[in-house]
Amino acid sequence: MLFALVLLLIVGWSLLFLYTEPAQVIAWMGVENSYLVGFLIAVFGALGSVTPFSTYPAVYAMAAAEVNLLLLIPLVAIGLTLGDALFFYFGVSSRSMVPERFEAKVERIWHWLESKPQIFIQIFIFIYVGFSPFANNLLTAPLALAGYRFRKIVLPLTLGNCSLPIVASYLATSGA
Repeated sequence: MLFALVLLLIVGWSLLFLYTEPAQVIAWMGVENSYLVGFLIAVFGALGSVTPFSTYPAVYAMAAAEVNLLLLIPLVAIGLTLGDALFFYFGVSSRSMVPERFEAKVERIWHWLESKPQIFIQIFIFIYVGFSPFANNLLTAPLALAGYRFRKIVLPLTLGNCSLPIVASYLATSGA
């Protein structure tokens, strides 16, 4: 039931953002509500491989509209992390449905993760999330399937999710 509700919400938001520009959403909701909009856009934009909408143009538009970046960036980072957590949950939920031909690969990922120092994995997660143009769920899904604990990745994931919104905000406020 929860899965169906989340899926319905994702499809609804995806359709809204497919046919609406971020600046129009901000104008419609008002600058005073842009923090809520930024948070919600981040939550659903975090599902980058299944939604057509990206968070960063919205952050750029909001920063250009001179919202308070000290409020916006943490809200966006938390929203992105919650979206990543949803994808992680989908990965954990689907672990029992992994075809047998992939079980060996999942097991290999798990053994590789166990063989590495914890700090190495956390730094890798931060760098991937903070500086890679690829969707975070390309990282969180395999970690979930391999049985990695979300609490071990939540801090580097959240800190990494701050990096690109900071860059987008800087570019918007510097006139780039």
